[in-house]
Amino acid sequence: MNVTPAERTATLSEPATTLTETAELVRSGRVAAREVIGEALARIERLDGGLGAFVHVDAEGALERAREIDERVARGDDPGPLAGVPVGVKELHAVAGWPFAMGSALHAERIAAHTSTLVARAVAAGAIPIGGTASPEFGRASFTASALHGVTRNPWNPALTPGGSSGGSAAAVAAGMVPVATGTDGAGSLRIPASYCGLVGFKGTYGRVPRGPYHWGTAENDHYGVLTRTVQDTARYLDCVCGTDEYDRSSLPAPAEPFETALRTVELRGLRVAWTPDLGNAPCDPEVAAVVEAAAERFIAEAGVRRVSANLHLEAACGAAFRTLSVADVHAELRAAPAGRLGDVHPTVRRYGDAAAALDADALVDAHETRARLIAELAGAFERFDLLLTPATQVPAFPAEGPMPAEIAGRPVDHWGALAVTFPFNLSGHPAISVPAGTAGGAPVGLQIVARRHEDATVLAAAQAVEKLGLWPR
Repeated sequence: MNVTPAERTATLSEPATTLTETAELVRSGRVAAREVIGEALARIERLDGGLGAFVHVDAEGALERAREIDERVARGDDPGPLAGVPVGVKELHAVAGWPFAMGSALHAERIAAHTSTLVARAVAAGAIPIGGTASPEFGRASFTASALHGVTRNPWNPALTPGGSSGGSAAAVAAGMVPVATGTDGAGSLRIPASYCGLVGFKGTYGRVPRGPYHWGTAENDHYGVLTRTVQDTARYLDCVCGTDEYDRSSLPAPAEPFETALRTVELRGLRVAWTPDLGNAPCDPEVAAVVEAAAERFIAEAGVRRVSANLHLEAACGAAFRTLSVADVHAELRAAPAGRLGDVHPTVRRYGDAAAALDADALVDAHETRARLIAELAGAFERFDLLLTPATQVPAFPAEGPMPAEIAGRPVDHWGALAVTFPFNLSGHPAISVPAGTAGGAPVGLQIVARRHEDATVLAAAQAVEKLGLWPR
């Protein structure tokens, strides 16, 4: 398709702001991928000094990839549904040839020798990785700061955190530097940053997004995904990367109907929907609870769904089980540390390692038995309702430097206390999403939507229905 300079200038005077819009402009030839990447690089240069979202920018590689995309379009080829889309890549995801420190000084010089599946498949669909985004050390905090990279800040209020551990990705997308960035979610690390930055953060059913190659860890809590500005953008990215992966034994087949199509076909009317601010036992900030409950009530009133009682009281042992399984994963990172280097590790991460050293077989068996009881309890609960609504975070965004909250609604909490409405669904593997619901404490706050395992399309359709209420500007 031939496009005149005047037509191209007119198009760029109103630049695309979403993944889907960008891809369609590039596929049609109305905008060149090199222009998209050039604009993204300029925004990173202009904005990131005050935010700390990126820890590495591959301008040369991104521009070369964009040139290849433009050549394909000029030949009349379709580069794919993510054509020309600049992607931020969380530094816990490997890209061959890029730094792969995972936020830790232990790996400050490491260079990745492989590319993670969710990045490689996006590239095959036309996407362009533009740089690595910040994570706390090994992704072990719900704010994003590390001795290696410094502090990452929230574009809505730089004094506040964008959340964690996918905070660099969230800041990059919320500031408009890129329309999409990858993330991980081991306890809420997609949903919490989405909540604090006014984004969409979706943790699919366990195995929905493959984690190959060379994923390690024993907890089986980690989920991969992306942060975007719209539900449709999330659906499109998922359609490009989901499907079985021989490198990941837990990976699931791609759904029979693409997620982007399901947004138009899933029927929400008549579904039974339950609301709980606390899952029965988690403290929640009153302002957060009020804002998110108002959003939940709007959704229930306008989507044609039916409200039912949650009647849910998750046992307190879930927290202990989650801690037990999590510390073993951190031990996997620390045991290979060079002699004398553990002093370079953040004290919180060292405490994970110390706890792992004290584990015994009984503790591991107890943790897995608690997980089994949680799954059984949720299976029974989802016989009473089809969707569960909660806050995506129990507290407003807190200072960017941390620490994580030690008290919520007058109740003391530990390191995991602010994750109490998110981590249970990592233990259980249920699909869950955060979609913008309003503001609390000077920053955005999200509504979490949870459904039965494998009903990812229903979660996405419900999130899009909330998005259409206009509770939050794109």
